[in-house]
Amino acid sequence: MTRDEFGDRRRGNAEARCGAKPVQRRRSVEYQDSIGKELRNLYDDVVAQPVPDRFLKLLNQLETNVLSSATSNAPRKSE
Repeated sequence: MTRDEFGDRRRGNAEARCGAKPVQRRRSVEYQDSIGKELRNLYDDVVAQPVPDRFLKLLNQLETNVLSSATSNAPRKSE
């Protein structure tokens, strides 16, 4: 048994499939290119969306907590 480009198991020898593969490979590449373009478009849309206010509020709270704990744990100069 052999595996095709998607990992599926197929029966048969490689030479018998070689004659039909170029068209299938071309289509496969075209499909992959099309899927890649759609994924890039989707990613660009997601990246362009603004960060939700609730998430920004949580980030600000975290930053405030980190800064306040850092200053409270900082070594103090002895006089």
